[in-house]
Amino acid sequence: EAVTSSITTYMVYNVLFILAQVYIIFLCVEALAHQNTIQIIAVVVFYFVCQVYTATRYISFYVLPSISARIFTRDSNMQMMQIGVMTMYAIALVSLVVLSYKLKKDVGWSVFKRLGADISLHRAYMWRQCLVILLKIDIYFIGSYLVQMTALILKDDDIETWLQITVCIPFCIVVIVGAFYALFGEHRHLMVFVCACMVVSLGYFVFKIVRVCNPDIVNRPGDPYADSRPFLMITIAACMLLIILTIVASVKCVQNFDSGLKEAIAYEKMRIRHQKMYAVDAHDEAETAGSAKIARERFALD
Repeated sequence: EAVTSSITTYMVYNVLFILAQVYIIFLCVEALAHQNTIQIIAVVVFYFVCQVYTATRYISFYVLPSISARIFTRDSNMQMMQIGVMTMYAIALVSLVVLSYKLKKDVGWSVFKRLGADISLHRAYMWRQCLVILLKIDIYFIGSYLVQMTALILKDDDIETWLQITVCIPFCIVVIVGAFYALFGEHRHLMVFVCACMVVSLGYFVFKIVRVCNPDIVNRPGDPYADSRPFLMITIAACMLLIILTIVASVKCVQNFDSGLKEAIAYEKMRIRHQKMYAVDAHDEAETAGSAKIARERFALD
């Protein structure tokens, strides 16, 4: 049973790792499409956290394995694969840092073209973009924590399992959706409520740290966190740091509400939409003029 638990843990974390790569690609494409330098920097940080995860996985399976995880030490091919993954990830991280620096220099001035030269408006826009990317990364890490707890730790006969499913998951969805809605609509009272919910969630994570690191169960028979403790602690630490940063960014955004940023963004979207529409009309007119010219030339030849 212990061996089966280790294999299940390995498979679950592999799935989460693959999903992280897919999510990183999505964030990269979106950042490039919108020329979002803040999101490009956030992707680099996200990638670094994944690098820490690969190192932690190697240590927990081959350097300091639990009793049940020692089955992996017998497989030299898997060990070489883990080393290869860490090496390739380190190379990719360095490459991403270099490319991100070059992209930041290329697209760094695009915001000035969109919002003009008002420094206070630029500062408000920066905090808005910071909060948006923090919420996007919150989605992955909080989702990753919920998957780990539900799939690896909690049992069907444990009341915490049903609290997780019926309370924690809906609570997280409501808070994140509410944060996006409050930010884009500049709803001050809703954003304050979201911040209060985030503070409450910090207390929940402190409670989980105490439970995971309880000396009465660490390395004891029946330890439910034996194979997942290092990964779970990294996830909890990342979630707490992200929540604190999200609260700070939310407070800054609340202070910038009613500063004209919402109207400036709406005007920019309308301007871009009109440019695209007029570009299509101009293209159609050019095609019509070209067709008429060809027709006149044909009639002239006849």
